Order: sequence, then C-alpha cells, then structure tokens
Amino acid sequence: MKTSTGAKSLLGYLNIIHAFIPGFTKMARLLHRLLNVKGKSLTYLVYLIGSLAVMRPYAVNMTSWLQNYFTSTVHIHSSSETHDMLTSWIASRGLEDAARSFIAKVNTTRRNYGDRSRAVKKPLQFLPYNAGFFIWFKKQPLLCKINEEGTGYSKYENISVTCLGRSSNILKALLKECQDEYLNHIENKITIFGHCSSQWRKEKAKDIRPLSTVILKDSEKSPLIKDMKDFLEPQTRNWYSQRRLPYRRGYLLHGPPGTGKSSFSLSIAGELGMDIYAVSIPSVDDQSLKTLFEQLPDNCVVLLEDIDAVGSVYSRELGADGPNSDSKSHAEKNGVTLSGLLNVLDGVAAQEARVVIMTTNHIKKLDPALIRPGRVDKKVEFQLADRDVAMQLHRFIFDQPIAPSSESTPQAKVDPSTERHAIEFARKVPEGEFSPAQIMSYLVQHRHEPGVALDNVQRWIEAMREETKKAKASTTTTTF
Repeated sequence: MKTSTGAKSLLGYLNIIHAFIPGFTKMARLLHRLLNVKGKSLTYLVYLIGSLAVMRPYAVNMTSWLQNYFTSTVHIHSSSETHDMLTSWIASRGLEDAARSFIAKVNTTRRNYGDRSRAVKKPLQFLPYNAGFFIWFKKQPLLCKINEEGTGYSKYENISVTCLGRSSNILKALLKECQDEYLNHIENKITIFGHCSSQWRKEKAKDIRPLSTVILKDSEKSPLIKDMKDFLEPQTRNWYSQRRLPYRRGYLLHGPPGTGKSSFSLSIAGELGMDIYAVSIPSVDDQSLKTLFEQLPDNCVVLLEDIDAVGSVYSRELGADGPNSDSKSHAEKNGVTLSGLLNVLDGVAAQEARVVIMTTNHIKKLDPALIRPGRVDKKVEFQLADRDVAMQLHRFIFDQPIAPSSESTPQAKVDPSTERHAIEFARKVPEGEFSPAQIMSYLVQHRHEPGVALDNVQRWIEAMREETKKAKASTTTTTF
C-alpha cells in the first residue's frame, strides 16, 4: 500500500518532534496507521500538537519571565490577621464562587445574632481550596491563588494575589480596603487569639462585654480599672520612655473559681480597645512560649490563665531525687519552666507595650519570684460573693434594661417589688460561701420568676452544701 505525499511529510515532521521529545516513535507508528483513514484533517492536527509540544518549554520560560518582570504579587500567610481581612472581603462579594476547587465545611461562624429563629442547623460553607481564580478590583483583573502548604500538623494556607505591571499600588489599595471593611465589621468587638504550638491564631471576635455586667465588689473593680487606664495613657508611655524604663505592666487576679477573673480580663480588654492573646500554659514549652511572646503586637492584653501550672512544672524540675532526676528532663522537654516564664516576662529580650494578666485559683502555690514587684505590679483578690454582690446579681437578672445613655454604662429601670426581692434574696444568701458564678447560674434558671427564685433559695443553698460535701468526700477517698 502506497503512502500519500501528505503522510510522508507528516512522518518526517514526527521524526523532527522525536528528536526534541524522545519516546514519540510509538505514537508516530500509530498515527501512520490512522492516516489512511483520517486524511488531511489528522495531518493538520498532528502539525498543531507537535508544534505546541516543541514550543512548550519555551512558553513556560516565557511565562516565568513575564511573571518575574511584568507582574507584582503579595503573599499572605494564614497565621496573619491579614488573611482574615482578605478572605472576609472575598466572601462578602461572593467571589469565592469563581474557584473551581473548593472544600466543604460546616460553618461555625454565627451571623444574625439578633434573630436566632433564622439560624440554619449545621450550614454548609464552601471555601476555595488549592485553587486559582480571577477577581476584579478597580477595573483590573487580579489572580488570586489559595494553596495549602506544609505537612502534618504544620499545614497552613497561603494566599497570593498577582496583578499586571511592576507597580504594587493596586495590591496595597486592595488590602487597605479589606482592612477598612474588616475593622468596621469588628467594631465594638474584641478579638481573641489562641495558639497552635508557637503560632498565634485568631479564634473568634466577640461582642465587647461591658464592665458593668461583670459583677464584682466595687473595691476590687474600680482601682484595677483606673490603674490599667492610667498605664495606657500616652503621657504615661512618654514618662516611661523619658526614664528609659520598660513599658509593661503585670497583674495577678487570684481567688476561688467562678469569682470573675476571666470575665473581667475579657471585659477590661474590650473596654480598653485591645485584643487579647490567651496562652494555655500546659500546652507550651519554653521555646514556643518565647516565640509566642516575640510575635505579640503592641497594645495588647496577654492572658496567662491558671498560672499555677507553671509552679507545678517547676516543682517537678527538682524531683524527689534531686536536680539530676528524670523528672527534671521531662519538665524541660514538655512544659514551661519558671526560668523560661520569667525570661519572657522581664528578661533582656522581653516585649514591651503589653499588659500581662495572670490568673490563679491557688496563689499560695506560686513561687515568690514570679509574683514579685516588677513582674506583678498589682495583685487583686476576687472573693466569694458578699451581700452587696448577691444584691447586684439579683438586680442584673431581674431589672428591666432601658436604652443606654451616652455613657458606656447601661441603665436599668428599677421595679420597687424587684428591689425588695433583691434585698431579701441577698439577706438569705450566706456571705463568703458561694461564688458569683454559682449564684448567677441559680438566678438565670429562674430568670422569669423572681418570686420563685426567692422562695427556693434556701432549698438551693442546702443542695449546694450537700454537693460540696460529696465532692470533698470523693477527693479525700481518692487521695487516701
């Protein structure tokens, strides 16, 4: 069977391709057999495919050259709050729908706080995943790429945004708009940051809880608020700077569980317009704690809850058999040592322009070196409820709120009968026996029935005392 002139020409062309791309021989034979059936159309197609295959390396190099010299790119790591700014901006415009690769998750972000009836159970959320898509900003196309990088527990998301041209002004304008919208969205909210290993991560943004809703004795609350506000005044910072003193402040809130230490910390951070960075002491070691403190921004609150956990680690360092025992090695590898904590608080490289709040239920367990002046500038004891606190709690639950005044403290409409109930309730609750959290829990249970709350308070007191007895007996048995 004779081979047509076009076929011979095509075979010659395939041989040229084979010189550039080894392994083309088998394909050439297959196409040669198909030529007798398909004719010129296949010939032109092979010409096109071959040309593209030969030119592909040059095209890749050309693309890389264009990207290097004629585009600008900004990269955003998922550990940065800028990541939240950009993703919120994209989501608010529905631009994530342009991605063809996405991951489906249950959306845990609560939106319509005021109307719970519209809440959808386990709503689905679709997020771009290892995807690239175009977005338009100020009439210019921007290429957005979202990639997951790293391995195992060290995985993180990296977003890159690329524009045409050597100027990055359009990218900076985009991020500025994202920032403005984000700050507007979280206005009157406090942002809480937790951590994963040695990286800070935004956990949630909560509505600021007014300090008036944190029920404490005025002798505990007012001096502490005044001291914090005074420290953050610009003139105070200048005073520290002029005298070359480290600009930092430390507070220790101590007292039984449920007395309002954590609630107060969150409220005062919101009142002062500062974000809060919470460290779980048992989940970090010296190096990760040092790294976390190095990443802290200016003007923030660092919350170290249950700081006595450091004391327990420190006490294990020496161990029963002295400083060379295995327990010391275990503590150094798996916990925060006292020296490690002291270094981040006021060591040579310690960060400034931050407020540290430490909380503990057991102040006697703390090493004196940790709470000496200079590391802890003010200690405040949060006590169990007295008569005044019990009365405030009753008013808070049962008084009818009215529109807030121009000041930050909300007002309440006082019902004479409710006031009588509050006085009688506070008289029946023994002082120094129950925490504000325990009393609040009981009153919330009867929030629509102030009379029932008053009538049943003695029964509740007896039940709580019985529960405490059982807990103590259980603890004694376990210890024995």
